Amino acid sequence: MQKTKKPQQSTQSAATIQIEKELVKDLKTLTREVENLKDLEFIQVFKHPWKFIWFSLLKGLMVGFGSVLGATVVVALFVYILSQISLVPVVGDFVKEVIDEIQVPVGK
Repeated sequence: MQKTKKPQQSTQSAATIQIEKELVKDLKTLTREVENLKDLEFIQVFKHPWKFIWFSLLKGLMVGFGSVLGATVVVALFVYILSQISLVPVVGDFVKEVIDEIQVPVGK
């Protein structure tokens, strides 16, 4: 008697096929998202040199303005804190001079 051969199972198991289907689905989603990114105006700016220069100029102005504003607030807080510790003899005299200089009108 000859033994009957079982039909060969496919080389790919069901789990592998499921993983491949998920990868294809994820790849399609990723492709759609990349195409959506191409349409964003921010990306379009980099394709036009003059728009990019204008964008960079505005960005630089905003960073500069923010830096000056932040430094002003920090210096004002520092001077206020120093004015509160005027009890210390050496620092107190220095702070008093700084405050007097700040309060002097420009014309004098």
